[in-house]
Amino acid sequence: MKKIFLAFLLVFLFQQGYSQQSNKPKMQAMYDAIKAAGIRHPEFVMAQCIQETGWLNCKKCCLRYNNLFGFYIKGNKCKKFTSEEECIEYYKSWQDKRYDKWRKKNPKADYYHFLKSAGYATGDKYTAELKPKVAWVKKI
Repeated sequence: MKKIFLAFLLVFLFQQGYSQQSNKPKMQAMYDAIKAAGIRHPEFVMAQCIQETGWLNCKKCCLRYNNLFGFYIKGNKCKKFTSEEECIEYYKSWQDKRYDKWRKKNPKADYYHFLKSAGYATGDKYTAELKPKVAWVKKI
């Protein structure tokens, strides 16, 4: 039983690493688009994109609606965008509406706290899942 579990774990880890590598050019293009849009803290935002889209491989998430960041509307439905660019523009306007006001009240807090304060991250689990992805984005 332990051998089966170990084999499954190795296959899973290999697949994760492979999907990261196979999408590296698309990830770089996405990161470049996020930066070009003037979004603050692009490494965090790219990590959110990775988290919400399963490394841009998700088949049953909001990505099918060009929703890179998992934005929802009333009725717990994915917000639909006509393009990935439109979604990036939406994130920029979402961030712009909230960030400066939050920053004035929280000058020493980090972006994880902003996401939680803005209602994007609903708990510490999201932060824990995001941290290694932020580190990965910073590394590449």
